[in-house]
Order: sequence, then structure tokens, then C-alpha cells
Amino acid sequence: MAETLTPTVEDYLGLIYLMEREGQPAIGARLAERLGVSRPTVSSTLRRMARAGLICWNERKEVTLTPAGREAAQSLVRRHMLAEWLLREILGIPWHHVHEEAGRLEHHISPEAADRLQALFEQPEACPHGNPMPGTEATPLPALDEIGEGETVTIARIVEEAEEEHDLMAFLEENGLLPGTRVRIVLRQPYNGTLVVEQGDRQLVLGLCLAHHIRVRPEQA
Repeated sequence: MAETLTPTVEDYLGLIYLMEREGQPAIGARLAERLGVSRPTVSSTLRRMARAGLICWNERKEVTLTPAGREAAQSLVRRHMLAEWLLREILGIPWHHVHEEAGRLEHHISPEAADRLQALFEQPEACPHGNPMPGTEATPLPALDEIGEGETVTIARIVEEAEEEHDLMAFLEENGLLPGTRVRIVLRQPYNGTLVVEQGDRQLVLGLCLAHHIRVRPEQA
């Protein structure tokens, strides 16, 4: 069945899968917002997907994946993440731009090519933005805006939803706020929605909304 799926249906499946993984309810209005289409369009597409046995609804009208839908969604997300590594490591596409470019390639990568890419990049457990590959789901991590003053953390990943925000991702790359980077919380200023972090020998002011998209690993005491 996965071989006959249209790119549109694959996009829906991938988004539903990622929203489930982040603990976000996949409802029609939210899907329309994330996909940039109308609610009637979403409803029509979801009905086709339900008839194909890819999704179902629960009593709260949340969309959930069937086993067949989950398998197809994981295949898409895997191909997308491997495309990001190809673009980043082989073609040198900037870190903040690979998500958008991978969205154009993911539908055209064959299973054989995906296997070869996975071997080439030595079985990566995450995408370049730190998000885990399907099948290697990580333990939930706190967001940067939840960390107290004086604490030092290591950036683990940028949530998938933020990858769609080109300017946000460009800001993170420009300022070196990438997975693996250590930062210390210098000051929390909830009254104006900011926090100050120290990275190396410089300090940066971040909005709490931006910081919420950054998942971190606190240092062990």
C-alpha cells in the first residue's frame, strides 16, 4: 500500500505521526494550520485515508494511525531524515535549510536508496536537528524555558514543529544553538518573556517561545 500513496497522503501521515510523538492531539483544525490548507480540504483527505485503512478517529475526534498508517508514516519520516543528512553532509546545505529541501526529496527516495543512505551515515539515531529516527524514540526531555537560573544544559534537539520556521532555524544556526551545544541559564525574565543564556564567552537573549522549542539534557550534579 505504501508504494501507491500520494505525496499529499504521505505528508498527512508523517505529520500525524510526529504530532502523536510529541503528545499533541491530531485534530482537523490543527492539521489544517500545520499543513497550510483549509479545513474542508483536510476533512476530505482524512476521509479518503480512513477508507484506505490508514487512520481512524477516537471518541474525542482525534486522528490516530492504524498499523498500516503508522508503518507508512515511519517510512516517510525515516526517508525525510536521511534526506536531511544527505543534504547536510554531502551537499553542504545549511543546517537551517535542510528540512525544507528534504521535504521535496522524501517522496522520491526508494527503500533501497534509504537503506544505502542509512548505512552511509552509519545508522544515525537522529536527524541533524536531533530528533530521533523512527524506532529510536528518546525519553522526553525538558524544554530550555523550564530550566532554572544557574543551570548548565546541553541542547539535545529542536522540536519538529520549529523546523518549519525558517527564520527561527536560521537564528539558531547563526548563534550556534545546535544539538550538542552547552549553554548556561544566566537570567530568567518571565515578566517580559525572555531568558538570558551564556554560550561560550557570550550571552544571548532568547524569547521564552523560542526556548520552548529547544529540548535539553541537564548536567548531572
